[in-house]
Amino acid sequence: MKTIVITGGTGDLGSVVVPRLVRDYRCIVVYRTRESFEKLAAHENLIGASSLEEALQYAPFHGLVNLVGGFGGGASPDEFTKQLETNLMPFVRAVHTLAPQIEDGGRIVAMSSVASQTKPAGIGAYVASKAALNAFIESLAKELGKRRITVNALLPGSIDTPENRASTPASKLVPAAGIAELIAFLLSEDSRHLNGQLLGVTP
Repeated sequence: MKTIVITGGTGDLGSVVVPRLVRDYRCIVVYRTRESFEKLAAHENLIGASSLEEALQYAPFHGLVNLVGGFGGGASPDEFTKQLETNLMPFVRAVHTLAPQIEDGGRIVAMSSVASQTKPAGIGAYVASKAALNAFIESLAKELGKRRITVNALLPGSIDTPENRASTPASKLVPAAGIAELIAFLLSEDSRHLNGQLLGVTP
């Protein structure tokens, strides 16, 4: 069974994505706290790691799935720093640490946001952080293409999570299960011809 690393897998989206991916892969979930990891359903193909460095003991990897991210409004200098640290730098660190251990022909999948393209007012720092993530994904796809490693991103709108249900009509929320299936596809052999793509996901 192939091994993948999942960052941000203990959040609301991860609670749906991880159970889907353990059907096909040995999943190494990098967590912030052991308590958050233990909230995931136990599975023989699920392993927790407290850091990227700890995850390395399970190399080589088929791929990396980056679910880390967070939303915030405003465009102050402090908010820019916060959003870049939340939405860009965790992926940069994960790639720096793990990409050398991803097998040729492997996969990298990241979560971005449709806001990086629609650019709504009032959330400039968030938009910029996701746009920066997109740019890195497109560049990384070219860099790792020589190893036949594909790098793609999903750009959904608001995802169907408990928090978003309180403020957004269900008809405008993207089902988390659908995102999980798209990630599974992008990790598969069938997606080998997709590289450097920013794929919008609608409700």
